[in-house]
Amino acid sequence: MKTSDNDLSIKEKIAYGCGDLSSNLLWGLTSTYLMYYYTDIYRLPVASVAWILLIARVFDALCDPLIGIFMDRKGGLIVPRLLTYLSIPFGVAGFLCFLPLPLPGNGKVIWAGATYILFGAVYSCINTPYGAMATMISQTSKGRIDLNSFRMIGCQVGKFCVAFLTIPAVEWLGGEGTLSQRQFGFVAFVFLLCCAGSILWFVVVKTCIVRFPPQAATYSFRYILKSLIKNRSWHLCNALVFVQFICLSAFSGFIFYYAKCNLGRSESVASLTLTIGVLSGLLGAMLCPFFTERLGFFRTGLALSVLQGIAYILIFLSKSSLVEFAGSLIVLTFAQGVLSPLYYVLLAKAVDYSHADDHVDLAGISYALNTLVTKIAGGITGFILSLFLSFGHYDANQSSPTGDIALWVLAGFVWLPLACVAIQFILFLLYSSTDDGPRIKSAAGSSDIRAYK
Repeated sequence: MKTSDNDLSIKEKIAYGCGDLSSNLLWGLTSTYLMYYYTDIYRLPVASVAWILLIARVFDALCDPLIGIFMDRKGGLIVPRLLTYLSIPFGVAGFLCFLPLPLPGNGKVIWAGATYILFGAVYSCINTPYGAMATMISQTSKGRIDLNSFRMIGCQVGKFCVAFLTIPAVEWLGGEGTLSQRQFGFVAFVFLLCCAGSILWFVVVKTCIVRFPPQAATYSFRYILKSLIKNRSWHLCNALVFVQFICLSAFSGFIFYYAKCNLGRSESVASLTLTIGVLSGLLGAMLCPFFTERLGFFRTGLALSVLQGIAYILIFLSKSSLVEFAGSLIVLTFAQGVLSPLYYVLLAKAVDYSHADDHVDLAGISYALNTLVTKIAGGITGFILSLFLSFGHYDANQSSPTGDIALWVLAGFVWLPLACVAIQFILFLLYSSTDDGPRIKSAAGSSDIRAYK
């Protein structure tokens, strides 16, 4: 049985990436297509969609901390078991989210809200242990960078599958004629994704080795909060994740509306540009170790934040030019791809700080609250974007939108995330002043190293 993380195999790294591949086959689908599905396919009122996206995050505010506390109370060996038990419920919940039951009155709104809340809860319970798993597989910076780079590669591959296949698959499986045909196409395609997503979780469990499982926690919840509250790096990491996920949610949630209302293009063109962006993000995730080895964590973060800001300005200047828009999109998604693994490495450092300062292992609650932050960011962004559509009087039946809708879509797609990029730059400056050297516990000096497969 292996007890060292110096021999992480490429097989294990790829297997770890399969977890985020599974997550983004379904969570990526909801992030990119759920608002579009609700408004244009299931035909829910835009105002109702805004509240569904927001209220679901309120429920997550309970679910995420609870699963984190449960993990810490049970110890690290519970992680593989959770992934095994929840793999099939994860697929089922994702399928129900896109099942368009023909209910009367407000029944459709209630069904959409209930299934989205259910999916968010199951996602929390499987993705939080998965995120914390990286700190249990490796205790070296290189190992964690490699694992999270493969995680983000899996994330981008999942997004690519969603971006490249969804519209063509929906049209092929159901047809592009009547609304009922498009609904059936969505159901059939989502069913296939859900089956693949459940299988991928079994790959993670069978291949990845939890070498350094934390002991079951015995300290009080008050002590946990005290340790987290004084952890400056944890706060900064969560703030960085929050603003970055607003950018990601605005991009994925509004790409189809931007193509339709500002570029005057079809769904297929939006799908194509989204696919190009995902490929660019995949390249960025693959090159993250290259940049961090040469620039370091924080200078990489600062440089790529500036690059994101430039990309948003170029998108604004591109106006209705598809070529210029696509070029700007490549720059933007490449920068986002490079940055994506950094946040999880910085979160792992924050967990190490708590262990060094207070001798507590807070991987479960730390990752749970971090996951909650990402979902709150997505929920708030979805709520704001839905309000923007409402303010612009968006009508799904109009092939050529009129009025102020283009200005509101531009506000959601460019100006909102650009403001977040400016905040992100400031946060990286603050984080770069954090002295992390002497407080990090050396993996080589760990006296309690156990393995589980």
